[in-house]
Amino acid sequence: MSALKKAYAKATSEGGVGNFSKMPRKQISFTVDHSLCMPDVFDTDFEITLQSLTSRAEMQAARESKGDPTAMAFLMAKASVVAVDGEPVDAGKGEDDFLWEALDQGGRQLVVSMFAKVGTPDDDSAGKAEASLKVH
Repeated sequence: MSALKKAYAKATSEGGVGNFSKMPRKQISFTVDHSLCMPDVFDTDFEITLQSLTSRAEMQAARESKGDPTAMAFLMAKASVVAVDGEPVDAGKGEDDFLWEALDQGGRQLVVSMFAKVGTPDDDSAGKAEASLKVH
């Protein structure tokens, strides 16, 4: 049985098909130096947690960016922010927008840079793919 068939069978037996938002996602956390942010907003360094996006969230960011690759990178990075100091960021209350502004240019650049690490394959994974590459 292929890897896809096994994963699909497991998801269907657990009632997970069609609800991709409930699938486990990779997460990373990192410290933000508060001096990167807008003055007088944060008085101490803090931790941000990013989570890999669903394909739907990726496509939403692509639509919102209207074909601008820089805008798409920032929109995807913003959408990936799930927690600050371990507490969930509530987009429904506008906490995501407040945080994104408060991060200021340097903080936003840091988040975009760290977001790239969530979905970028490591050297071993890329090497395995390249070693197995077949042209048909």
